[in-house]
Amino acid sequence: MPTTKLTILIADDVDSEAEFIKAQLTSLDEKTEFLRARNGYETYRLTLEKTPDLILLDWQMPEISGLEALKNLKHHKKTQDLPVIIISGFSEGERVKSALEEGAVDYVCKPINRDELIARVRSALTLSKTLRALKEQKAQLEEEQKKTQHILQSILPAEVVKLLTQGIVIQPQPYKNVTVLMADLVNFTEKATRMSPRKLLEELRIIFTRFDEISQKHQCVRIKTIGDAYLAASGLFKSTEDHALKAAKAAMEMRDFIINRNQEKGVQWEVRIGLNSGDVIGGFISENNLSYDIFGDSVNMAARLQSYCGPMQINISESTKKLLEPYYTFIRRIPQKVKGKGMIEMYYIHKAKKPAVSNQLKSNTPSGF
Repeated sequence: MPTTKLTILIADDVDSEAEFIKAQLTSLDEKTEFLRARNGYETYRLTLEKTPDLILLDWQMPEISGLEALKNLKHHKKTQDLPVIIISGFSEGERVKSALEEGAVDYVCKPINRDELIARVRSALTLSKTLRALKEQKAQLEEEQKKTQHILQSILPAEVVKLLTQGIVIQPQPYKNVTVLMADLVNFTEKATRMSPRKLLEELRIIFTRFDEISQKHQCVRIKTIGDAYLAASGLFKSTEDHALKAAKAAMEMRDFIINRNQEKGVQWEVRIGLNSGDVIGGFISENNLSYDIFGDSVNMAARLQSYCGPMQINISESTKKLLEPYYTFIRRIPQKVKGKGMIEMYYIHKAKKPAVSNQLKSNTPSGF
């Protein structure tokens, strides 16, 4: 495995001093590359361009002093962690203290002692390698955390992921005033037999990815997918009075997406959607099963409404209809006998109502219009 080349920047305006330092350090590693700066401006520019492993910075340089250059380097995100050794003819304790407080890792006094210089440079390079390794490990850890976050968000509601990452234990919890949305693809099994596994999964990926986007747009929480079925809820983690309206808008946009996609693609899908409003319980099924779910009669009813729904229709319960009456017109259906519930009233959402025109607007309307 090839050895990584070291890069050392020597910043000194005196040629003889810079050449002396370079001569002493050539014994460190035959692959060491040396850069040269003659003032603070060049030091700053070369450091940004080359990102050296170590900077040997003379305190007294023209235009911008070494100490000022050090301050600038420590204020820049790209260079703030690079090790810097200040070299100076000043030996006073206050000078040394100032350099170290500004971020230098070490201080070498002139005239330079060869053994001391090499020892301090080796120590600084070890620190540089350690910092670089830690930085790489941090970047790798952050990348793994992003991947983990992405995986969690693909199988759990965002609100649940947020609580989990904060270390909060999620207990089963009742939620009142929720509208449950259950969508299902019509004749999925039959269509699946005519597609390759890859094509089938690609179709589901495209459809459910768009359903996720629509749910998020209307502040609905996707709970899970069950084969070709899609379960979501509105008003689950954040109570809102218009939970039924948001669920209805999401349902209609999902249906519109299927209609538009059928016009563009060869595969013709149909969807059935059931909406029901009520109370649910949310929580994890077990400690060993990373699956957040919702339970209760409201969820079961949404599933029944979906199963009694015609293709490309949105079937809603009486409780949801009452909440949506200001916004939509409905088609009343023949009551259906539901197992364990008896005869249940059901309605199809017909179309959105036109916004009412206020009396003030009418009175201000010119005659003849």
